[in-house]
Amino acid sequence: MVPRGLVWLSLLGCAACPPAPEASAPPAEVARVELLPVQEVPPNEPPVTAAAPAVASVGGQWSTFHGDAGRTGATSAPAITKPTIAWKSKVGIQSWLNGPVVASGVVYVPSCGTKHDRSDEGDGVRALDLATGKVKWTTPFSNDANGIAFADGRVFATSDDGNLYAMDAATGKVSWKQKGARKMYAHPLVLGKTVVVADASGVVRAFSVADGRSAWTASLQGTIRGGPAADDDRIYVATVEGEVAALSFTGRTIWKKAVSRPDFDGKRSVPISVYAAPLVAGDRLLVPFVRDTYYPVPALVALDKKTGEVAWRASDTTKASWGNIRSTPALARGLAVYGEPYSGDVVAVSAKTGTLAWRKTVGPCYFPQWASPAIATTTVYQPRFDGTVYALDLDTGSLLWSVFLGSAAAAAPGGPARASTSCEWEPPSGTFALFSPAAVAPDGTLLVGSNEGFLYAIRDRLSK
Repeated sequence: MVPRGLVWLSLLGCAACPPAPEASAPPAEVARVELLPVQEVPPNEPPVTAAAPAVASVGGQWSTFHGDAGRTGATSAPAITKPTIAWKSKVGIQSWLNGPVVASGVVYVPSCGTKHDRSDEGDGVRALDLATGKVKWTTPFSNDANGIAFADGRVFATSDDGNLYAMDAATGKVSWKQKGARKMYAHPLVLGKTVVVADASGVVRAFSVADGRSAWTASLQGTIRGGPAADDDRIYVATVEGEVAALSFTGRTIWKKAVSRPDFDGKRSVPISVYAAPLVAGDRLLVPFVRDTYYPVPALVALDKKTGEVAWRASDTTKASWGNIRSTPALARGLAVYGEPYSGDVVAVSAKTGTLAWRKTVGPCYFPQWASPAIATTTVYQPRFDGTVYALDLDTGSLLWSVFLGSAAAAAPGGPARASTSCEWEPPSGTFALFSPAAVAPDGTLLVGSNEGFLYAIRDRLSK
């Protein structure tokens, strides 16, 4: 039997989250950048040659989802040991694709505005000062903003309005925009002088960073939600209909595989459904996926990067129950770590073998879990649906600290009280879930957005 709520969670837009209570609009004093006039670049310009990727270095700018092209979510930035909330800023609803990026002391954050999956005046991108949280500029979109990336003085963001926007990082002025066939959910990925995105029609698109000219397109079967990942010579992408592909930097298909899983009773194979961006782990590509209900193994499969063949399927000998995975794990020291749905747990799996390394209960049980974690040195930061971000030791899973962000009025170090052992679909009244990915600035500042519409900056009290 399909658990209550899984179907509607799968169908919604803005990046497929449940609707949130109405949030207030951005502060009136913040400058809003007009979108018009904007040059719409013809889609059939002569091809632009793709350059080698600019993969973010460990400890460098967190300029793309999960910090680098491989989507590892790990940095050598200093870890927080004694957390304090340095600032919070009202930026609009933070959905599961709305992870911020950081470059040169500025935080760029996409927003779903005041309502999920609807056009409203809060939709768009904001730039904030990393030190203070003060909004520097706001660029409105005609619908929810989704993924974001920074490169070469520009900010790139996808939107439910079907466009990829390129904005001047200093002013927010739109330099160019390009339209996909349908909504663009995916995190943009900048590879050299090319920005790669994907849309709900299953098309991967590459454009010139400088002027938006079309470089190439490649088609897959099924909607692309999380978007691409890359290593030094290939781009990887997966769809909700179970197709995973490796592409060259010029868009040529190197391999394309229909990846399946056993159904609930194990009698037949069915396609996996991928919502998150895949994760590059050495010679493996880790692909989290969604399925119908509880299983005895984690919803994670690894493919050989060269061939696309299945290298391993995640395994567990504890006979525990496992839910689906809608987030991208973070990777460090050979462990892929993620927040486990259908529980209050955080999990680490061996990236080499797929075997369970550890699983720790950190909070109350909820069926949904969307937020992708981040790792600073050997500390895992995991925002969970219960409104709390948890810090755990990477090697052991030991809980180090927690900070409650589920209510702006009550945000403070410490987590929610343990609820009953039964799982819930919604947090209690007055508590807002954490959907969006964690991000870590080069100075170690942890950035986490809430469904209430706030972006929080957490720092170490010992560093003040």
